[in-house]
Amino acid sequence: MTVNKIGIIIGVQKGGTSSLFKYLSQHPQVSECKIKETDFFLKDSKWTQGFEYYEDLWEWDPKKHLVALEASPNYTVSFNAVTTTIQRIQTIDREFKFIYILRDPIQKIESMRVQGTYHGWYSPLLAKETLDNVPLEVIESVRYATIADKFTQSFSKDSLLLLKTDGLNRKNSPELLMNEACRFLDIDSSFKFNLETIHNARNSYRKDTAWKFLTEAKYAEYLRNVWKIFPTSLKENARTFLKKPFNKQKVVPPLTKEQKEFIRDALKDEVRKLELEYELNLASWNL
Repeated sequence: MTVNKIGIIIGVQKGGTSSLFKYLSQHPQVSECKIKETDFFLKDSKWTQGFEYYEDLWEWDPKKHLVALEASPNYTVSFNAVTTTIQRIQTIDREFKFIYILRDPIQKIESMRVQGTYHGWYSPLLAKETLDNVPLEVIESVRYATIADKFTQSFSKDSLLLLKTDGLNRKNSPELLMNEACRFLDIDSSFKFNLETIHNARNSYRKDTAWKFLTEAKYAEYLRNVWKIFPTSLKENARTFLKKPFNKQKVVPPLTKEQKEFIRDALKDEVRKLELEYELNLASWNL
């Protein structure tokens, strides 16, 4: 089996990659990866298994599929991760398309701090914070323009699509964002997506919730079918309630005003480049 074109959602973490992946996977011309986050081009344990292993992650049908899709936001978690990912992709003789969906940097960092503290990996970074700054490696993960440049310089500007997370918000007509993604991937943009479900939303990483229990229960598939009959507004309220953790969450101090100013100041040039060179309207980010 030979996969001709591979589309990769390269980031950002906590930026809507799960929802975008699930939405695009509905398209009949898209082959959905069996593993959403393969991390194939980043993790040595995956890379050493060879490209045949990677291709086998799709049930590729050349008669109907035009693009194989995966989503690995870890590819852009740091400059080192970006470099490793790009160098390895360049050794593969296939056409690649990259979608980089961006979230307001301050919101992204706030979300990362909470989830990372729960899992434990952010605790060392939290210890390095002061009341008026955050560690440089945290800032590095939201230097979107610099990371975008690394991809466009290594491949081409036409190989990268930048989107904004708030474009998936129902108030902002997510159909427009999906149409843009379809045109970029060269698939039928008239396809009607079901954009009702928000995937991997707040607290989805918690294991101590009723939602986690129900989605992993023995009769989960039956429950999903029953769930579909309820109106959207009722499902949203129920989802919010069911995703509340049973246990008391670790309290992560919110970013201080000074820390936010530190982030804004560090990203001035990044924001300017995204607006001028990548033509993104970032007014909603309040930067």
